[in-house]
Amino acid sequence: MQNVVRCTRHTIAIVAFALAGCRAPLQAPTVTPEIVPLYFMTDDSTNPMLQELATAYQQKNDLVAIVNQFDNGSNIQIALSQRTIPYAITTLIPQDNDWAAPLGYEGIAIITHPNVIIDRLTAQELRQIFSGTVNSWSEFEGRSSESQIVVVSREEGAVLRTNFQHLVMGQRPISAGARLAPTSQAMLDIVANTPGAIGYVELSLLNNKVNTVPVAEYANTLAISISRDTIADGSYPLQMPVLVIGKNPPEIGDGYYEFILWAQQGEGRSIISRYYVPVALDNINQ
Repeated sequence: MQNVVRCTRHTIAIVAFALAGCRAPLQAPTVTPEIVPLYFMTDDSTNPMLQELATAYQQKNDLVAIVNQFDNGSNIQIALSQRTIPYAITTLIPQDNDWAAPLGYEGIAIITHPNVIIDRLTAQELRQIFSGTVNSWSEFEGRSSESQIVVVSREEGAVLRTNFQHLVMGQRPISAGARLAPTSQAMLDIVANTPGAIGYVELSLLNNKVNTVPVAEYANTLAISISRDTIADGSYPLQMPVLVIGKNPPEIGDGYYEFILWAQQGEGRSIISRYYVPVALDNINQ
């Protein structure tokens, strides 16, 4: 193999020498700018937002390529812990040792089949329903053409289920008899088409094919309907932050720092506001 390489080089040198006297002077080589890739992982809710953010940012920064690696489950935290992905844009509640930057706020809507109209549910009542302790709509204020409760949940490990478990269920497990939805869109479809069904979905993905239930923290407190206004003022109890999370903070000049700062302000913040309640500018530490 070494002889082949040596002969090839010798041939190239002879040809180059022969042509040297009949060609124009050599031009200085042009350095091709390198594209800087920025890697993020997203979940069901944040995936469409990052796609729009990436398109807008790359139009003004043509040397940046934002790589969106979608995952709707617990692989986000695994990827961060194993350092296979530097940052995630997610509603996943971060671990204590994570670095996080806020982008906005999201809410978890409690949804029911159109024939189930419930005036209010407390956190304790939600735990009873989703754990399977109570299985009849006659136990609650409201009206329903169906008596049997059908619990629908996201699958084990999904970001939304993890947050629902944290905010609502605590130590109680979700009923083993719950129907499982592999995506938030599937959740909406199953609840909309299953008489007696109840489930949960992100406010940003909510549609008008299901009913929503006002939620109260306790029996003697006011039940709050989910909306952008009640998320913004903090009165709706089932809300979660939209964050950029990673194991280490970005550094000025590494590409991530500049993109995250852009996303928190101006055009980036305007895009985020189409999906979520954006973080107030005075809450952003620069």
